[in-house]
Amino acid sequence: MKIKHEHIRMAMNVWAHPDGEKVPAAKITKAYFELGMTF
Repeated sequence: MKIKHEHIRMAMNVWAHPDGEKVPAAKITKAYFELGMTF
C-alpha cells in the first residue's frame, strides 16, 4: 500500500497546527508509520 498524498497532508497539517491536536511529534510519527507502513 502506497502512502497517499492525503495522509501526508493530514500529518503535515497536524505538525503545522500543534494547537489543534495536543499530541507529541514522536507519538504522531509512531502512529503515522504504524498505520501507513504496516499495510
